[in-house]
Amino acid sequence: MKLRGRHVIMSLVLFVFGFLVAYSYQYTKQHAQVVQMSEQEWEKDFFYRQQLIQLEEKNRELQDRVDSYRKDINHLEKEFGNEKEKIREYVEQKKKLQMITGELPIQGSGVKISLKDADYIPSEENANQYMVHDRHVQLVINELYSAGAKAIAINGERIFKNSFINCVGPVITIDGNHYPAPFVIEAIGDIQTLRTSLELTNGVVDILVNENIEVKMENIDRVQMDAKIS
Repeated sequence: MKLRGRHVIMSLVLFVFGFLVAYSYQYTKQHAQVVQMSEQEWEKDFFYRQQLIQLEEKNRELQDRVDSYRKDINHLEKEFGNEKEKIREYVEQKKKLQMITGELPIQGSGVKISLKDADYIPSEENANQYMVHDRHVQLVINELYSAGAKAIAINGERIFKNSFINCVGPVITIDGNHYPAPFVIEAIGDIQTLRTSLELTNGVVDILVNENIEVKMENIDRVQMDAKIS
């Protein structure tokens, strides 16, 4: 009986011990799996964080490049805008010069001066002294150019710096074309400046009047002159 009791006790002890060992093994195995899973999740989390950090750095880098390109584009647009403005100014200057040289028509305000032979001629012998000559016309033209006239026409024909004006009896020729008196000279420019220059004391108008030439001057709001015919 004593021996059997000992066997029962030993069996119970071994059973409990076996249970504890099995439980301990199972617990340890499960804990190890949990630890292993935690380590894997941490590694994944660390990997994704690193990827996110790299993406953020790349985005910042790309954004910096975009900002730099945007600045370059703004700078180029500004330069291009300035160039366009310069080109526009050059085109306008070219047009103005072409108008002055006669390559293009021109219009504007100015003055009109009419030169006419004297109505009263004391004697036929001195008739030449009461007639308009090419030098009288040239005197007016020179003064107008000196006063800043942009364009001048005589009896509707536009003249230029190299135009040739000559007196042939009672008519004058302008670049080979004949025109009788009265001679109507039109000039485009600042009206006040042109008139002041012509009407100076002992100036052009006084000289013409003293030489028996009838002078009439008036302001005109709009004068149209054609381009030079090649």
